[in-house]
Amino acid sequence: MLFEKQIEEIYRSNLFVRNDNAGGIFYFTPEDFPGLLVHPYAFPAKQGHTLQGWFYHYDNPIPGRLLVFDHGLGNGHRAYMREIELLAKSGYLVFAYDHTGCMESGGESTNGFAQSLCDLDACITALKQVPELEGRTISVMGHSWGGFSTMNIAALHPDITHVISMSGFVSVELIMEQTISGILAPYRKALLALERRSNPDYVDFDARESLKDTQAKVLLIYSSNDRTVSKNVHYDALQKALSGKPNIRFLLVHGKDHSPNYTADAVAYKNKFFEELTKAQKKKQLQTPAQQKRFMAGYDWHRMTAQDSRVWTIILDYLKA
Repeated sequence: MLFEKQIEEIYRSNLFVRNDNAGGIFYFTPEDFPGLLVHPYAFPAKQGHTLQGWFYHYDNPIPGRLLVFDHGLGNGHRAYMREIELLAKSGYLVFAYDHTGCMESGGESTNGFAQSLCDLDACITALKQVPELEGRTISVMGHSWGGFSTMNIAALHPDITHVISMSGFVSVELIMEQTISGILAPYRKALLALERRSNPDYVDFDARESLKDTQAKVLLIYSSNDRTVSKNVHYDALQKALSGKPNIRFLLVHGKDHSPNYTADAVAYKNKFFEELTKAQKKKQLQTPAQQKRFMAGYDWHRMTAQDSRVWTIILDYLKA
């Protein structure tokens, strides 16, 4: 029992904490993209706190379309500004927000794996009530934590027209089976119970079921060597359950780790950066804003976030379908 409590505390320290900017990582802002327009919009989370979001677009976005971008577990939507700006530049009105416990949104913690779906449900519900958006179709795109939510939101909002999921885990239970294994496997039941207490209405969603009857155009993108959301676990499970459905397309890229939309060079450069970041943090070299600024100045952030045009051609073509 004592060891179980220790395992639960370790789990909480990773999935039940706030994710704010700890320093050392550069995030693009709207000002980095001349002409990009941004409008803030806040909405209530299911638990009562406020989630902060923003509409992004260039002049004359495509009439009648709205694309919601859902970020991965980490420091909020600004980690995906290159993707958001690319979508806006392609003509879309994009809405992106910070999840519970992340950056500019409220909440004491990220509240576990299922919170992204809980938040996306609140987001779509709120956007449907905005008079200026009446008549617009809603598409969703997300990565990892946001990939899980975008795949499963189809079960809650069947009017979603397009689902683009990158490196999304199928279900809370399946990602826990992947990550809590070996000698820790006996403690999985207790940790799943913690997730269920935190999000009882969302913890049991499974993309294999959520996408089974959807009429949305669905594009599922994975990398063959992803160790965070394993291709052999999640991609293979989705293919087994959903292959043959004419509205669902699978795209498997190679050598992109957990960033299938990045160039191979960007992935390698990013991996090297995080190795150096970890070393600097362990040596306590990022304690002050001045130290963080010097560290960030040593890297080419455009190179680190470079997008793969071949993958994006497929994404943008699919959004037009």
